[in-house]
Amino acid sequence: MSRSLWLRFFAISIFFALLLSLFYLWMIREVTTRPGDEVQRSMYLFIARIVEEHDYAEGLRRVQAYRSESPAIPLKMWIVNSDNKILASNPVDAPPPAALLQRIKPGVIHEVVARGRFFSGSAATAIVRLQADEPRYLLIHNPGTAARGAFFTMATLFVVTLVTAILLGLLLLALYLRGRSAEARDVIKSMEAGNLGARFTSGRLDAIGGLMQHFNAMADEIQRLVMQLQAIEKTRRELLQELGHDLRTPLTSLRTAIDTLSAHGEAMEMQEREEFFTVVSCELDYFTRLIDDLFFIANIDEPRYRNQATSVDLCDLLKIETDHADHLQQQADQAIEFALQIDATCDQGGEPGGSITGDTYLMSRLLRNVFDNAARYAHSKVRIRLSVIADALELIIEDDGPGLSADAMFRFGQRRDTRLLFSGLPSKQAEISLGLGSVIIKAIVELHGGHYDIGNGETHSEYPGARLSLIFPRR
Repeated sequence: MSRSLWLRFFAISIFFALLLSLFYLWMIREVTTRPGDEVQRSMYLFIARIVEEHDYAEGLRRVQAYRSESPAIPLKMWIVNSDNKILASNPVDAPPPAALLQRIKPGVIHEVVARGRFFSGSAATAIVRLQADEPRYLLIHNPGTAARGAFFTMATLFVVTLVTAILLGLLLLALYLRGRSAEARDVIKSMEAGNLGARFTSGRLDAIGGLMQHFNAMADEIQRLVMQLQAIEKTRRELLQELGHDLRTPLTSLRTAIDTLSAHGEAMEMQEREEFFTVVSCELDYFTRLIDDLFFIANIDEPRYRNQATSVDLCDLLKIETDHADHLQQQADQAIEFALQIDATCDQGGEPGGSITGDTYLMSRLLRNVFDNAARYAHSKVRIRLSVIADALELIIEDDGPGLSADAMFRFGQRRDTRLLFSGLPSKQAEISLGLGSVIIKAIVELHGGHYDIGNGETHSEYPGARLSLIFPRR
C-alpha cells in the first residue's frame, strides 16, 4: 500500500476513535449528572429530616456524627436563608461554594435540586428546601473522593484502547489486502502470459473472498469462450487446409481435360471427346454440390438459419418432398420408386398430430438430403414411414440397396478428410463425395431437438439396404 493511503487510513481511524471517545464521555456525563435518581433524592431528604428535627446546628452535628462511620464521603453542609445568610454550617469555618449560592433554589418544601451523583465518587451538590415558616435551604456539597482520578484514568485507558484497536484492525486489514493484492497481480500476470487456468485460492468467505470467487467464475467463462474460439479457429484452419487439398485434385483434372480438349480436340474421336466432356461435367457438378453444402454448413448457426419455433406439419412436407423426389427421378430417367406411408394418427384432417416445432426451410433441406442419399444407393425403391411414438414422431427412410458398411455407419455425420470415389453403385456412374450430406442431416436433426439412428434393414426383408430413423419431439 502507498504511503498516502496509509496516512488516509490513519487519519480516518483517529477521527473515528475520537468521535467514539467523545460519545462515550458524553454518555458517562449524562448518566452521572442525572438528577432523577430516587436513591440520591432519598438520601438528601433523609439528611433534611434529621436537620429539621433539631436545632440546625445540632442537626448538622448529628449528620456529621452519622457520616463519621463512612469517612470516604467528605460531606459539607450549610443552612442558609433566602438572602444566602449562613444560619449553620459544618464545618464551621468553610464557606459554601459561590456557584452553589448562585443556583436557583427550590420553591416547594422538600423539593431537591441536585447536580452530579452522590455515590459516583465525583463532585456532587444539592439544595433542599426545609420545612420552616420562612424559606430555609439545606446546601450539601460532596467534593468527591480519589475515585475521581480513577475515573479519568479509566476514560483515558478507554480512549487509548479504542484507538489501538482501530489501528490494529486497520493494520490487519491492510496486511490482508496487501496479500490479496499481490495474489491478484500474480494471477493477472499468469493470465496475461497465457495461463488461462490461473485462479485465486479459495479463502474465507468475506467480501474480498466473494469478489475473488466471482472473478474465478468470470475467468472460467473467459477460458471456456477462448477454448471454444480456439477450437473453432482450429476447425476452420483444418477445413481450409483440407479443402485446399481436396479442391486441388478436381481443379487439376478440369485443367488437364480442358487443355487436352483445346490441344487435341479436333484430332480426337467423338466418343473420346464425349468422355472428356463427361469428366468436366461431373467435376463441375461436384463443385456445385460442394460449394452449396459448405455454405449451408457454415451458415447454419447464423441467426437467419436458427430454429424459428414455428409449426412444421411433417405430413404435408413429406408429401411435397416425395413428389419432388419423384419428379427428379423422372427428369434423370431413373426408376426409383418412393413409397410414402403416414400413420393415421399423424394425418387427421387439420389436427396437428404430425407437427413439430422447427424451421420449414431446414426440414425441407433435411428431407431432400435424406431422399437423395437413399435414391443414390437404392436398386429400385425407397420407403418413407411416419408414425407416432408417445410424444415423438419417428421418420424411417429405408431402401433396397446393398446397405452400409460398419465404417460408413460409424462415420455417419462426420465430414471425411478426403473425398471418396463410390464405384459399383447400381445403374449409376461413380460418385465423388466428402460426406457433407450426413453432416447436414446430423446438424439439422440436432438443431430441432431430435436424434437419429443409422443401420441396415433385415437381410431377407423387402428393404435390406440402409435404414435411417429420425425422431423429433411433437409440437
